[in-house]
Amino acid sequence: MRLLALISLLLLPGCSGLLYYPTQHLHFDPAHFGVKPEDVTFLSSDGTKLFGWWFRSPKPKAVFLLYHGNGENLSSHYISMLWALKKNYDLFAFDYRGYGRSEGEPAPKGTVQDGEAALRWLYSQYPDTPIVIMGQSLGGAIALRNAIDLKNEIPFRAVVIDSSFSSYQGVANALLSRGWVTWPFQWLAYLVLSDRYAPDGEINKIAPVPLLVMHGEGDRTVPFYLGEKIFWQAAEPREFWKIPGDGHVDAFLRYGDTYTNRLDEWLKPYLKIK
Repeated sequence: MRLLALISLLLLPGCSGLLYYPTQHLHFDPAHFGVKPEDVTFLSSDGTKLFGWWFRSPKPKAVFLLYHGNGENLSSHYISMLWALKKNYDLFAFDYRGYGRSEGEPAPKGTVQDGEAALRWLYSQYPDTPIVIMGQSLGGAIALRNAIDLKNEIPFRAVVIDSSFSSYQGVANALLSRGWVTWPFQWLAYLVLSDRYAPDGEINKIAPVPLLVMHGEGDRTVPFYLGEKIFWQAAEPREFWKIPGDGHVDAFLRYGDTYTNRLDEWLKPYLKIK
């Protein structure tokens, strides 16, 4: 039944039912973790009002911009990046249109606009502090598109992509190919989804900004080979981390310091941190 539902979702106008699963309620209160972010509202380029949480420290060595995945809202995704606060990074997490307290309805064009607005807002607050783009799952595709388009406008220092994909058509095709019921309908992904706002085929343009790709070798949500495809399209400097297990966007939570420390070390030369 779940696979049949997927076919139905693909046929919905704009296919938003396949790509986006937003919620509007608070999932995890930051107070439970002893942190208190600042509420931020800002506008996307078409005037849509967006919402974000700004986690600040006294002397940040850099700031992460978190592009979260397609489910729920920022109040469930920021948890995976709380480790960054302990290592003297600031963190800004925002919701795309239709998620959480952001207005509007999500769609590929709009989410790309929202990511651009978030990156521009963050740069206005941190003109002299290194910015690191962090894209998770669906957010990775949006982050890559923004990095390609804004590289010459905003001097972000690194791009980190976790459990993501470069093509909306490609990830939908992968989902349809998993079951014998939906296997014959793989072609629907190319008929009803557009890659106009996807980063596929242009990821090499991010260079010489360094790109790190992380992906679970048994990821049951976004197949491992789609993460490899991002890496294959990238130009140097680039690096790929194969994460053990079948999890999705869980390296920092499941393995703790193993990957948080590794990422902190990987970033040092690009952030010019001694």
